[in-house]
Amino acid sequence: MENAFTTTEDFLQDDSFLRYCMGVSEEDTRRWEDWIRENPDRQAPFEQARKIFDAINGQQGQLHAAVGQFRLLLREHVANTTAQAPAALTPPARGQQRRLYWWAAAAVLVLVAATGWYQYSRYREQHLATARPIHDVQPGTTKAMLTLADGTAVPLDSTGASQFEEKDGTRINKGQGSLVYDHSGNTTEKILFNTLATPRGGEYQITLPDGSRVWLNAASSLRFPTRFAGNDRTVYLNGEAYFEISPNAQQPFHVQLSDNQQITVLGTSFNVMNYADENNITTTLVTGKVMVSRPDGQQAVLAPSQQAVITKGQNRITVSDADVDKTIAWKTGMFEFEDDDLPSIMRTIARWYDVEVVYNGNIPDQHYSGSIRKTSTLSQALRILQTAGIQYSITNKTITIKSF
Repeated sequence: MENAFTTTEDFLQDDSFLRYCMGVSEEDTRRWEDWIRENPDRQAPFEQARKIFDAINGQQGQLHAAVGQFRLLLREHVANTTAQAPAALTPPARGQQRRLYWWAAAAVLVLVAATGWYQYSRYREQHLATARPIHDVQPGTTKAMLTLADGTAVPLDSTGASQFEEKDGTRINKGQGSLVYDHSGNTTEKILFNTLATPRGGEYQITLPDGSRVWLNAASSLRFPTRFAGNDRTVYLNGEAYFEISPNAQQPFHVQLSDNQQITVLGTSFNVMNYADENNITTTLVTGKVMVSRPDGQQAVLAPSQQAVITKGQNRITVSDADVDKTIAWKTGMFEFEDDDLPSIMRTIARWYDVEVVYNGNIPDQHYSGSIRKTSTLSQALRILQTAGIQYSITNKTITIKSF
């Protein structure tokens, strides 16, 4: 990367920097985080540019005098850039779908720098403290509750490191946002079970006694033994998790889901979504091979980049190609939506920000696509939805979606 970034304007006129601010590109995120570490003397204009980005991104709905010109220029910019956009950002061809151009704030800032609105945005940034919403919600964090076999509840967060033991001698090492189970000190034959649970607005990571790693999404729980004995390894999941399983052909790994549905694994990585408020139970294979089973004996074996969907109340397993990047984006700090309806999107947001969602009027029968960085505050995330015509209000921890 060139080092010719000395002023705020230099950053705001760079497409890669704008993608970094919007959080739509992992490559650009890593690129700029590395760059600022290597160029600490540019910290001031770098941070100023980010603040101005947030000011424009959050206040664009209030640019009353320029709103007409803004929409015209934005449409032109979108028309010129859609053909060059990555495949994941290309809107599917369907009549009722409306694209959530959440990355379109990049176009706004390019126009700001090009037309002189930049001076206006600096004024807005200086007065941002008084313009911020009274009601806002911070994003979720790394937190969970570990329940030991005797019922002892141990709160967990992302700070500090410590070690403690289960009754059977299993050592549990707490790091920054993760647990590692070491059963080498386990001296009993009795199998003890622990449960790791994340609240709404939380996520956590765990390394199981066999070395398998699990990432728990918000509002999820994983019940597991302190050591794996016998002919298999079985854990119990509610919610959503990403698994990286240590291979062991002699001891298959099983994930038990609701309604006695089961996933059988030898050694692989995959994602499972099994939320009570979702209509589908979805298993997406990243690497290796898994078998999804129903209580009635129906089975489906997945190849990499395939997805098995079981619709609750229906007696079949549907297998199709999967968008793996979208499915596991939550694990890497993003929300990725592709052709999703508004209630589905809002359920995801509600779990991460620990809020309730109500609808004032009819729910629009439309589908949307786009990306949001999970570190955004709730108001930042929702204001970006306004580019798709979605109006909302926040009162305490309730989002009201207004009728269209």
